[in-house]
Amino acid sequence: ELEKESSGINAEYGYGTKFDLPDNFEENEDTFLELLPQLIDNFPLYFTKCAADAEVESAFFSLISMIQLLSQVDQIEETSKKLSNAIVADTTSERLPLKSRLLSQQFNCYQPSLRSTYVLLVNVLKLVVETGQLRLVTLDINQISEWMTKWKCDVQEQRDVYRLLHEAFSAIQQGEKAIQALVRLLKLFSENEGVEAKSDAHICVISHIAHPKIFVMDHLLDLHPIRALDGQLSHELLQIFVDGDLNDYIEFYNNNVDFVEKLAVTHEENLRKMRLLTLASMAQDCNEIEFSQLGEKLNLAEEDLEPFVIEAIGSGLIKGKINEPEGKISISSTINRTFKDPQWLFIKNKLEMWQKNLVIIQESMRKGHFAVPIGGG
Repeated sequence: ELEKESSGINAEYGYGTKFDLPDNFEENEDTFLELLPQLIDNFPLYFTKCAADAEVESAFFSLISMIQLLSQVDQIEETSKKLSNAIVADTTSERLPLKSRLLSQQFNCYQPSLRSTYVLLVNVLKLVVETGQLRLVTLDINQISEWMTKWKCDVQEQRDVYRLLHEAFSAIQQGEKAIQALVRLLKLFSENEGVEAKSDAHICVISHIAHPKIFVMDHLLDLHPIRALDGQLSHELLQIFVDGDLNDYIEFYNNNVDFVEKLAVTHEENLRKMRLLTLASMAQDCNEIEFSQLGEKLNLAEEDLEPFVIEAIGSGLIKGKINEPEGKISISSTINRTFKDPQWLFIKNKLEMWQKNLVIIQESMRKGHFAVPIGGG
């Protein structure tokens, strides 16, 4: 059994740990407020002095119970932050999973509406980043965004949380959520501040390119930190993945081999995605594509064409079917890689056609006969 004397307080570190305190000390608030911070300051010693996790957890929940005895909400919040910070401030690598579990349990003890929960969340995220493990806490980006509104977080506090969320989701292998957090981070930078987040913007660009299920990236070009990359190779590469084709990428690669080879995505993966994106662009301009034309455009051998088209359809990039006897693909729809004036004009024309069709149908019904709508539908 290990003991530590501190300001007349005897804190036992044995199993079922308790604190030996003056009689009725919780009824004497001055004494209570004096002793509790000292107990919290000494708490990190448990991680190195106690052999069993249960001993540490027992002492931890004793402190949580004591904090709840405080009479003022602001005292509870400040003391809770002090305990959370004491756990994170212990820089030893001892018991990292335990620390993560304790912080998660503390986070769940408090109402999200309390402002101090911001600090608890930040400390939970820091340990998720460090341990690569998420315990007992659900990280929902939309919910956390709502909490930060309730907490009245300033811009820098929001940036800190979204950056930590990106790192935490990356650590637990949730790439799509990591990207969502990063985009929210970049949205918090104004035109004049964009240059401050250029490193985050570079990571955002490469993360989008590397993700096998993300094909539409034109929305990134409106973000100020992304615009701050203009003139750099990462911005040029992004532009190719937004509206370029396979030949554009190959030319870029041949001119910047060293740059591409150092990215967190391989040249082969880039080729695969650019072939898919090139097919999507081809499908926008026609209802049918000959296999011979496709093979030439995508630099694929004949035997590789059908598996490639099946992959494109399976990814949701295009909708259609293979006409094997005639050696072509019939296209029914495809994604829009960009949404600019031509796409808006297409929607406008469609809406106008539908409006004219409704007028024709109404007039036909009034006259008692049916007319064929414009466009055949």
